[in-house]
Amino acid sequence: MRRTALAVTAAAFIAAVPLLSSCSGEPRAGAAAVLGDDERITVSQLQNRVAEVRDAQNDSPQAAEMIDQSGDLSVDTLNTMLQGRVIEQAAESHGVTVPRSEVQRTRQAEAQSVGGEKQLETMYVQQFSIPPEGLDTHYKQQLMVQGLVEKLGINPQTQEGQARLGGVLVEASKDLGIDVSPRFGTWDNEQVRLGQADTPWIKQVSATAEGDAGPQQ
Repeated sequence: MRRTALAVTAAAFIAAVPLLSSCSGEPRAGAAAVLGDDERITVSQLQNRVAEVRDAQNDSPQAAEMIDQSGDLSVDTLNTMLQGRVIEQAAESHGVTVPRSEVQRTRQAEAQSVGGEKQLETMYVQQFSIPPEGLDTHYKQQLMVQGLVEKLGINPQTQEGQARLGGVLVEASKDLGIDVSPRFGTWDNEQVRLGQADTPWIKQVSATAEGDAGPQQ
């Protein structure tokens, strides 16, 4: 099945960040993760997102295979949610914004390239465990990464460029002050990920392209 450059842009840079470790403390009760002093991802919010993924998987003829391959979905889903917040923080810090119209244009163009909206939704839930309800947010975050690349004059085709954007994401992660409940693992600022996560859209990174939303073989 075809993968898209847009789907892996942020993941490629996150995966390229140096493998160092950091520690987290105990977050407040009822939270899967706490970000700073006044933001948190609750266990209930996480469970709702996991349920959305499972519902989308169960709608597929390949449901059993997809569920079997999705691993620890709670950990991987929380990882994706936190990485998304890191991207949003980096974009905010550097004055990068993405209008809803651009999100919709990009989504529609990619849907057309893969055969329609239903095919697009199936591709994302199968390859990246992203449910239909999370697609607009996903596209917005990927477009934020492209905006950062353009605004900072980064060449994503080079190791130096990947290191520069990786540094921006590390800084944003530290600014957020992410603290994860031990039941879901430990957040690593230097890798910008949960240490226990095995998120498919990071694991399957094969290419990075600046400003290219079209499918790749």
